[in-house]
Amino acid sequence: MPLTGNLSEFPLPEVLLLLGGRTGRLRLANSDDFIPMEIDLSEGYAHGLHIEREVLTSPEQIVAELSYVIETGLGTFEFRSQPVISVDRKQPLLISELVMQLVLRVDEKLAKQRAVLAPELFYVLVTPVPVADIKGDLRRFYVQSRLLLSGGVRSQDLAEYLGLDEELTRLQLYHLHQAGLVRLVETTDVEALRESMIEQEFAGKNRDHERERAAPQVVRRSGKLLRMPGR
Repeated sequence: MPLTGNLSEFPLPEVLLLLGGRTGRLRLANSDDFIPMEIDLSEGYAHGLHIEREVLTSPEQIVAELSYVIETGLGTFEFRSQPVISVDRKQPLLISELVMQLVLRVDEKLAKQRAVLAPELFYVLVTPVPVADIKGDLRRFYVQSRLLLSGGVRSQDLAEYLGLDEELTRLQLYHLHQAGLVRLVETTDVEALRESMIEQEFAGKNRDHERERAAPQVVRRSGKLLRMPGR
């Protein structure tokens, strides 16, 4: 029996995660907002995306087309277990990674649509830093990125700074976002954040300066107390 449902009730990312390691073809249709499409799934990987007579195998193309389906929130899905039709498998995409890239792409698009006066989005460290168990490559990425993330940075600028592919950078930022270590903010929020950081820095320097000025007076008072009779 095929697995069917409505995408307005079961969003595509949830459907993909539900299918997990099954092998077969997922059909997305019955919407005026996108052309019916089918994607081959096998053993936890996504392969070819069929749109009419065209077969897309590039992860970037697959993410772009499926993200549009998520944005509409309409249509139906139908999954049938069957041998996957032979497609180019040079660039198989893990379903879990596909889901993360889809969610990140859609989140950024929606945020950009809301940011009419601030079209650029920045990633910023969450403070105070929450406790998060991150390991391996993600931890190294986090350590290398902290300096720029503390003041807010665009994903493309961070990718250039680290010498990494932008898609990989965005994926790692998504992992950090899921771990609660970074958040997405709009340009105006970044400017306010940076002004606040500058104010805090000046306030800290002023406090240090006041302590330095007060230190000699404290030393002199201490000396007087030591010289007082009976002490």
